[in-house]
Amino acid sequence: MAEGAQLSSTLSPIVVTGGCGFIGSHIVERLLQSEPGCQIHVIDIKTSRNRFPGVSYHTCDISQANDVDAVFVEAKPKTVFHVACPDSIIKQPSVFQRVNVDGARNLLKACRQIGTVQAFINTSTSSVIHDNISDLFEADETLPVLQYPAQKRVYTLTKAEAEADILAANRESGDASMLTVSIRPSSTFGERDTVTMGKIVANARAGKARYQIGLGNNMYDFVYISNLADAHILAAQALVLAYGHPPPAPEMRVDGEAFHITNEEPVNFWDFQRSIAASVELPVKTEDIKVVPAWVAMATAGVNEWLYWVFTLGRKQPSVTREAIHLTTINRTMSNAKARRVLHYIPKVSIEDGLAKAGKWFMEEAKKAKVNKKTT
Repeated sequence: MAEGAQLSSTLSPIVVTGGCGFIGSHIVERLLQSEPGCQIHVIDIKTSRNRFPGVSYHTCDISQANDVDAVFVEAKPKTVFHVACPDSIIKQPSVFQRVNVDGARNLLKACRQIGTVQAFINTSTSSVIHDNISDLFEADETLPVLQYPAQKRVYTLTKAEAEADILAANRESGDASMLTVSIRPSSTFGERDTVTMGKIVANARAGKARYQIGLGNNMYDFVYISNLADAHILAAQALVLAYGHPPPAPEMRVDGEAFHITNEEPVNFWDFQRSIAASVELPVKTEDIKVVPAWVAMATAGVNEWLYWVFTLGRKQPSVTREAIHLTTINRTMSNAKARRVLHYIPKVSIEDGLAKAGKWFMEEAKKAKVNKKTT
């Protein structure tokens, strides 16, 4: 969708959960660009960051049903973008259950009660089909969603449970009822990404970008954040246009479906890490790359996990685990064919251009932090 283009059918009024976070704030930004003047209500537990003029912000925990209901009564949304989710690095299973599963159910309940919602777009994760150990090549949506014990990450299990609930709510009362869809992003990067890209930038600034685990020939799919936001809006537009009509042919159906979203540019995992370092003006020369054998990294991570288990009685985990090592050494690519065919999604911003934009943002933020430190 081109910037500034009008949607063929308005999505307003809109609720965006997690709209002050990385992905959510970019969806809000793209909505304002594509449909100026639309009514947007953001739900977030922390509404002081990533704000835009003209948007209504509601400090709200989606695990609290009464608070969610109150926002929906005020907003009377036509479209809901459900993005809210705890960071995947959190080690408390109860948090994922409360927010990802209970929160999604509270939102669905509020949608049913208010009766105005036509389109519900869920932000899931491509990891619901991946065990984080095996190689994936051009994985598509026909692969099954993994359950325990094939899938052991609580974060992913709860995202999968929420996705199942949301897709089951599609057309649950017939053709004139709410339509739902689930978007499964590949690894996402861009401005305001203080978790994944933020960590890689921090490692680069700490002089660690030169380290590589394993042979470094594994391929990954990533997606730049504005492309992911475009995919969400395209899915929402398709649902609003389909609302009140019988479903189309299966091969062109959006409602009740899940879609993988990538940049359609599989890249070498370790080259991508070094490209992030270069984007903040910390390039790594080829001769300076230090290769750590995968078995050494795995053994070290295993020892660290054991020590943490002994000394914290299992309450904490090290930042580098054997699972994390696996993820840096395997292949993980996704097929974008379904999204291209059905949503007409075509990534507008290349990985190279996306890294340039994101790197500039991180450098500007570092300068601001330096100035603020001097003035305090």
